[in-house]
Amino acid sequence: SIFLHYNFEHILMNMLSLFIFGKIVESIVGHWRMFVIYLVAGLFGNFASLSFNTDTVSVGASGAIFGLIGAIFTFMYIGKQFNRKLIGQLLIVLVIMIGLSLFMQNINIVAHIGGFIGGLLITLMGYYFKTNKTRFWIILITILVLFLAAQVRIFTIKEDNIYNSIITKEMKQGNYDEAKNMVQRTINKSYADDETYYLSGLIKTTQNSKAEGIASWERGLRYFPNSGILNYQLAIANRSLDNNDKAKKYIKNALKANPNNRDYINLNKELSDNSDSEN
Repeated sequence: SIFLHYNFEHILMNMLSLFIFGKIVESIVGHWRMFVIYLVAGLFGNFASLSFNTDTVSVGASGAIFGLIGAIFTFMYIGKQFNRKLIGQLLIVLVIMIGLSLFMQNINIVAHIGGFIGGLLITLMGYYFKTNKTRFWIILITILVLFLAAQVRIFTIKEDNIYNSIITKEMKQGNYDEAKNMVQRTINKSYADDETYYLSGLIKTTQNSKAEGIASWERGLRYFPNSGILNYQLAIANRSLDNNDKAKKYIKNALKANPNNRDYINLNKELSDNSDSEN
């Protein structure tokens, strides 16, 4: 993702930052070492993002660029040359970039922090490789531990379907046409799950009719017969149509899928009470 960007303004800002900070790092360690710092920092930023931003898609080189800033601070620490003017300029830039990260939408501050730490560590490791083997091994082990911890975090957290998150976001913003297109693309790419069909039914109910929404939920149920959310939604829909027999069948299936869900339990009780009162 360090080589992908959202739009022209995004790549323009990142390439200007890369030109400024990359030239500083390149002048100190050369272009190949600068490239290694850039790549490692970008990977650290990506791993941090994958570990903590589980419901977004992220692109851009800013994590790697923050790594170059981290490297510059490391050079000053190593060389004991604390140029006040340079430190002041860097701090101003950092404050501006962090401020933008906090107050602008669609800024991945987690990737920025991860990249900054990655740039610090890889630069220190390169320096201590020649000057202090003990510290070199300490930093290498630290990097490996952080890497392994990130992998454990990434592959053990409950992962949300990113496409469903995007569809839901578009719906909340009232962009139902875009949400409908995303549903279709998700289905075409075979990334759909029961929640995708649930969202599809909500969109069709809102834009078209309840009948089309029910048809979408029933279609999803053919692929995911044990889905609690689809059975529950069909139970609600059939209750609204006064078809309590069908509604009871669906809510019982929903309870089989998730017997502890309070909404399912309450609807089942309501349908049972209505059935008793009719008798």
